[in-house]
Amino acid sequence: MADGNGRTESANADVAETWRNWLTETERQVNGFFNEVMGTDAFSRVAGNYMDGYSVMQRTLNQGMERYLNTFNLPTHSDIVELGDRLRTIDERLTTIEGNLRTVAEKAGLEPSASVTQLKPKRTRRPKSQKKNPAS
Repeated sequence: MADGNGRTESANADVAETWRNWLTETERQVNGFFNEVMGTDAFSRVAGNYMDGYSVMQRTLNQGMERYLNTFNLPTHSDIVELGDRLRTIDERLTTIEGNLRTVAEKAGLEPSASVTQLKPKRTRRPKSQKKNPAS
């Protein structure tokens, strides 16, 4: 059956097949070329030198940023990571304490109350709209 341009489905299939074959052959040739290039000692040396230079640059940048942050008394990445580790440890210890208290309360026949993480502090500050105006 012909489409609006007078082409048949078999002609469209031939074009698609030709394109697919060309793409497959091109990909095979490019892969062969890069496999050949990447297998050389020269490429290994260049890649190694690049990684060495990149790691030196990254280390220098990190040290400079850490000095900058310390100058302005701001936390560094390592400070934040350490704080996260400490908070996780505290949370684990708190969970263990809650479990122990729940077990003791159940053995004593008491009804366990809400966990610490479910408790909310009392609201002591009121929004400005609810504050009493001393002038009135």
